[in-house]
Amino acid sequence: MPGTAIMISRLLLSLFLVLGLGSCGPVDGEGNSLAAYEHAGTEALVREILRTLPDPNPGVQKSHTITLGEIVRGRDFTSASVPFIQRLADLKLRIISANVLATTPPDNTAIDPDLRVPMFVIQIRTMKQTSGTTWEYEAAWSYKKTFQRRTWKVTSDNGSWKVEAGPVLDGNWQG
Repeated sequence: MPGTAIMISRLLLSLFLVLGLGSCGPVDGEGNSLAAYEHAGTEALVREILRTLPDPNPGVQKSHTITLGEIVRGRDFTSASVPFIQRLADLKLRIISANVLATTPPDNTAIDPDLRVPMFVIQIRTMKQTSGTTWEYEAAWSYKKTFQRRTWKVTSDNGSWKVEAGPVLDGNWQG
């Protein structure tokens, strides 16, 4: 019987550890939970990115999606949660979960699976809190083969948010 109790204890401990790891969710390169990205500062940043997006294909309906963390070819990415996306509903833009994106040949352009139009993919690559009221981000957007990646500084001042664009790090959009 003592052996059975030990075996059950080990089984329960293993189960607890597996469930605990599963509840952590996806993390960024620094080990920070991507769910922690979904706060008011990131919302302010996404609103500014959406406000300043270019229109590289005038007259064509646009859809948008938001991803968190790195996007690596051949590997999954993390979509912003539906509640986070819903916080942007007042913008009256079509923003859908990245979990439902489709691609179209020959260059695997991300498309809205319902409307069959190209997507703006907004990627919040990294987020780092540098003080109690300041965050530094690296964020990117892409539309077909057009893209831009830059740094951003987001600061909170008694509930209002200030978003400042930093230098462009990479991209082929110069507008």
